Amino acid sequence: MSEKLFRLKSPLISNGLISALRNPDSLSVEEVKCTVDLTNLSTLIDQLILEKVIGANLDARLVECVHTTFKSLPSHILTDMRMWHWLCVIRYPNIPWLRWRGNIPVDPEDGFTVGTGKKHVPSLRFLGTSSINGHGRNTFSRLFFAADRMMENDNSDYSLVKKLFTSQELHLGLSDREFGLIPKINRILTEKLVELPDSKVRIAIRKLNSLGGSICLDLLSEEQLQQLIDTQSEEVA
Repeated sequence: MSEKLFRLKSPLISNGLISALRNPDSLSVEEVKCTVDLTNLSTLIDQLILEKVIGANLDARLVECVHTTFKSLPSHILTDMRMWHWLCVIRYPNIPWLRWRGNIPVDPEDGFTVGTGKKHVPSLRFLGTSSINGHGRNTFSRLFFAADRMMENDNSDYSLVKKLFTSQELHLGLSDREFGLIPKINRILTEKLVELPDSKVRIAIRKLNSLGGSICLDLLSEEQLQQLIDTQSEEVA
């Protein structure tokens, strides 16, 4: 039996998040009038919870299914954070907790508390915003947009985007910068930097970002980009 997709009628803000997680039925939603079947995603999430998969391991297990589930949606739906809010707060609220906290709190407020034995989960992991940066923070939209910016239309190999999520530093570096919107830069940077230590990833990203004012990166060929990034990587090393 197929599942329908919904979105909140109004986007959530951080001040209302705890109340929303406690009482999700109180939120007004509307059906997204597009053909999307959540059955495979729901089945996978149930399996991951059963297997007790937590933390960064969830990213690689989820990213392909998240992307294939939503990639047919028009851009105005994909960039509407109300849909991603619905996924995180109403349909699959356990996933943000398991990804960023490692367990599900007895009460949502506990999950946002910093203290002994507790891991703070930023509200943006449930919410996010419609900016490039905001897309990179919501637990589900970050997976979708990272895959969408890296995958070619006829490509069904998700191995590279799965590898991207082994480096949170690299993913954040790409999602926080305009050049992260360029598919070929996503692919090449992941190939070249993903196995480097976080400190070297940060330096390489900063160096490439500094060139953006003098070089039009999106006009470079993949070969030219590879040469440029190789030069930056050698300087970092």
